[in-house]
Amino acid sequence: MQLALDHSALEHEISHVNKSCASFDHLLLETVTRMEKDIADLVGALALFGIGRCSQCRQFFRSDPGVFFDYGKSVCYQCIPNWWSSLSVQISVSDREAIEAKLAPWLRKHHQAQVIKDGPGAPSIHEGDLQIVTTCNECRGSGKILEGERCRFCNGVGTVRVVVPR
Repeated sequence: MQLALDHSALEHEISHVNKSCASFDHLLLETVTRMEKDIADLVGALALFGIGRCSQCRQFFRSDPGVFFDYGKSVCYQCIPNWWSSLSVQISVSDREAIEAKLAPWLRKHHQAQVIKDGPGAPSIHEGDLQIVTTCNECRGSGKILEGERCRFCNGVGTVRVVVPR
């Protein structure tokens, strides 16, 4: 009889502990949910003041021209080399070309990038320079211009290098 009573008391105690844990878990979930909402509200408020967040390094920056490249997500200039080398091999050729078509002019406009055609007389590219190979805008990657002549902007290759010296 004593054993049955102890077993019943033990079950009651376990039930009480489980209810306490469930109540604690519920309070914890509510607290975390409220904190996540508050943080999202803070990030939204920062955006109203012209401050954006890099999707790669998660740092906040003033959203001045040239700080972020926007391809649907914002990437800060410092993250561009690693982001691009990683992303460019994961996406389709057409998606890559579409992003390159926006990235190259952005680099030229805000970061003094130079368009370099490969071949004799091309300036040297130093280790550490940010560079991407992109479709030539003049011939649209065909390597030919009017009447089948070789494109002088890309030397007929169809691509050019966009280089930002460091």
